[in-house]
Amino acid sequence: KPTAIIGYDYLWSGEQLIVETPVYADGTVGYENSIHWLYEPGALTPLARHEKGQLYYVVSDHQGTVREILTEAGELIWAGRLLTWGEPECWPVLTVNDPRNLTCNLRFCGQYEDEESGLYYNRFRYYDNETGQYLCADPIGLNGGLNPYAYVHNPANWIDPLGLAGCPADYSQKREYWSSDPITFKGNKVYQRNDLFDPQHMSAWRDQGKVIRGTNIERMASGRAPVGHDGKAVNLHHMLQTQNGPIAEMSQTFHKVNHKAIHINPNTIPSGIDRATFNKWREQYWINRAGDFK
Repeated sequence: KPTAIIGYDYLWSGEQLIVETPVYADGTVGYENSIHWLYEPGALTPLARHEKGQLYYVVSDHQGTVREILTEAGELIWAGRLLTWGEPECWPVLTVNDPRNLTCNLRFCGQYEDEESGLYYNRFRYYDNETGQYLCADPIGLNGGLNPYAYVHNPANWIDPLGLAGCPADYSQKREYWSSDPITFKGNKVYQRNDLFDPQHMSAWRDQGKVIRGTNIERMASGRAPVGHDGKAVNLHHMLQTQNGPIAEMSQTFHKVNHKAIHINPNTIPSGIDRATFNKWREQYWINRAGDFK
């Protein structure tokens, strides 16, 4: 049948899926039947959907999972939920032959269901809702936890938008920022962020030739930085690039992406930071920081 849909073309803006366009059996592309998703800046869960000249509003839960889709007049068109590990359960709001009937393949935040395989495309990995695990191992191995195929430890309050590292469910909806009241540790003011890492996240590290496994609290107690939601050690950034200046906790990803913006004196020689002294300070800082979570 020439009008049978054999696939879709997808258009992305960064990590946001913004257009789904059907491709028909005769090779034509149905641009007039494209689904356009509209987002709040920086969010991964859409606020609205535009299709065939009609605007629909999206209602999502605290995890960023789509729960309902409504018309501009407030009429419910689609409704569903995900069970504990992501198995979809959709409710028949409209009959299949109703011209207003629509489907939604968005699952947990950052996931899109492939109807042919039943797997969820989760950016860097594919997720299987029947087993509650990814099909391939975490690219950082055991540094990501004792089970390299695991999704998140608590699917009721945690998500993994990129398939790389779990984070609190409000991560994609709300950005936390540094406290305006820094603490002072051994002469340096430090702006802290508890939302950068999960204190109970498990990882592995080497100590005197031995592989140690433990939580981020135990990792900090050993003088090491905790593993952040991006799967990398949390960075301590010198805001003024001076030895005794203020320091801010930030993710390695943020530090890398915004490198030019946050380094006001790049490539300064000699450096304003004595690295040997700072390394000792940093070790003591993380040991002290572990006490905040005990």
